[in-house]
Amino acid sequence: MQEPLISAIRIQGLFGMYTYNLPEEGTLSNAAILYGDNGFGKSTILRLAFHLLSAATNRGHRNALFDTYFHSLEVDLSNGILLGVTRHLAADHEEQGKAKKLSLYIKKNEEFIALWDWVPKSANNEGAYHFYFDDDGKQILKFSKEEPSLPIDTEKYGEEVYIQALEALTPTTFILNADRRLDSDSVSDPSDEMELRRVMRYEEPKRINDLVVRSREIALSQAINSAARWISRKAVHSANRGSENVHQAYSQVLKHLVSSKKAVGEPTDVNELQKQLSNIEIKTAELAKYELATPLNMVEFKKSLSTKSKPKSTLAAGLLKPYIDSLNGRLAALDLIYELVDKFVEMVNDFLSDKKISYKVSQGFSVQNAKGFPLDWGNLSSGEQQLLLLFCYVLTGRDKPCVFIIDEPEISLNVKWQRQLIRSLLEITKGSEVQFIFASHSMELLAQHRQRVVRLVNKNG
Repeated sequence: MQEPLISAIRIQGLFGMYTYNLPEEGTLSNAAILYGDNGFGKSTILRLAFHLLSAATNRGHRNALFDTYFHSLEVDLSNGILLGVTRHLAADHEEQGKAKKLSLYIKKNEEFIALWDWVPKSANNEGAYHFYFDDDGKQILKFSKEEPSLPIDTEKYGEEVYIQALEALTPTTFILNADRRLDSDSVSDPSDEMELRRVMRYEEPKRINDLVVRSREIALSQAINSAARWISRKAVHSANRGSENVHQAYSQVLKHLVSSKKAVGEPTDVNELQKQLSNIEIKTAELAKYELATPLNMVEFKKSLSTKSKPKSTLAAGLLKPYIDSLNGRLAALDLIYELVDKFVEMVNDFLSDKKISYKVSQGFSVQNAKGFPLDWGNLSSGEQQLLLLFCYVLTGRDKPCVFIIDEPEISLNVKWQRQLIRSLLEITKGSEVQFIFASHSMELLAQHRQRVVRLVNKNG
């Protein structure tokens, strides 16, 4: 089992009522499922954790923490990093839970490495909140039209220090909300797309639902293109590694020729070469399905090895061996990307009904109906679009530590898909640093993955 990236989440005073340690004992699994009654805050906890782990300064992460009623939140990472935030309630708004500032901090093995007191921009353009030191050297927060006379300047304090530490120490985090919108600092906002802005500005007024649908289609297109580019880069990288293997193979041949008079006449297992030629035929045919290689016909080579003349057979084997070794090296370099693409295509097609996706290096991904006619991505159902969007980002997230937070994954998924979902996600991320955290009411998910369920138990109750 892969190690989790987030090992624990602790929150105090959620909505002024709930305090949770998740889990109560041990650590979260690499595919944890939060379970609790409606209104107990599991979706809110996941959203807060997403905002706490996200560093971007233009996506409202700190505002979301500021506006949600809770007292404190801490997230433990398995690498020893602790991320925390405390909301300081305004004295005149304690009952309503309104805050006056956030204290954000990052610890490594119990030692503070970054701190930042954050306040929202004041609605009053004539002034803003600033930090000062009083006569005793204590930090105070004061509303003023003037810049602070003694600005804070320490190695561990401030926005720049905090954001840099957050970017360096935390995994890339994604969240798939209950409205089926996928958010992450690493994903561009589909509402920023020129096409969507053009539709909203120049064409006839659209219903809100039409714009939501179009935004979802653009988001899916972004995800598919991102996955296709990722596979293409991996294929090029693998091909380059394969070329290095070819170079090494021929370098070894030349070294033997120069250093040993018997090199050319050394015996070669003809039967073994025959088997390798057959394997190369099969392998190149498989790779050709995705244009990762050209299919090779080895019939003539096999004939040259099958000649009854021993000297000719030996000569053919000696000449073919370095070529076969170089091909095997090149194909071995493509094994991983082929397995990933093949698994991805097969997995997605297991979910689709009367449709299937395909992939070619030269064309990227495409989708066809059961009769082979091409379809637009918008022809997929909302559930199919949701799954494909998620799988695309999960695939491209294999290269770095990633956490995928998924709120109510059962939405838009039938019972069969619910049974397949977690198993499929874990299969496609095997061998990578990817963790999934779900919030769910699905009896199918809960029953099939009891060992992964984390129940919300209120410490204040």
